Amino acid sequence: MWLRLVASGVPGHGSRPRAESAVTKLLEGLDRIRAHEWEPRILPVVDRYFRGISVIRGEEWAEPLLDVASSVREPGFLARLQAHDATLAALTRNTCSITRLDGSGKINVVPPTATAELDCRVLPDQDVGAFIAEIQRLAGDEIEVQTIMAFTPAISPTDTHLYATLEAIMRERFTDAVVVPAVSSGFTDSHFLRDLGIAAYGYTPLLVPVQDQAGVHGNNERISIENVRRGTEIMRQVLERVAYD
Repeated sequence: MWLRLVASGVPGHGSRPRAESAVTKLLEGLDRIRAHEWEPRILPVVDRYFRGISVIRGEEWAEPLLDVASSVREPGFLARLQAHDATLAALTRNTCSITRLDGSGKINVVPPTATAELDCRVLPDQDVGAFIAEIQRLAGDEIEVQTIMAFTPAISPTDTHLYATLEAIMRERFTDAVVVPAVSSGFTDSHFLRDLGIAAYGYTPLLVPVQDQAGVHGNNERISIENVRRGTEIMRQVLERVAYD
């Protein structure tokens, strides 16, 4: 869910600042959103994922991830989890990142409007309208909240022929792998299919080293040639088996 916050005020010269402006209103609203602690909520599919990966996360995290619904109620756990793995922490509650700010086009002009854009990710059971209402409450009455984009959150079932095929091929190729459905904090075009009742999975048969995972949308984003070749081969195998089995 991408949202735009718009604050308005009296424009003027930067040498004559008023007690309040569009920029100060926006900053105050953004600070309330930044400081807000979204309530953790562990969905069954997220709990299943955490249980599945608990056996490969080392001694420190094995027990907490095995019962993450209890762990998130412990003081300081979510902060530790976010510092350890922000991707996992994002699956435990709704999130918002303040990613874009816009105000005056000139340094010496107080603008009539100031805007900020938020990249928010909501859990699959979250009511979209209720979430936007909460953002509006935090932002305050003097800030307009506009919806840039809001996809329908959804989960595809795992009791399908396609999922069974993916699982079987993974177990054949990687005998020691833990195969478990995951929830992504990102988004893809899968929502168009899910809105039509078609199961869709974010399946990418790549073996990405841990040190490369942080590069997604960052500096030096890459995958190896070996991954491209192996991934293409596995995808072909999935298509053939789904089509002909």
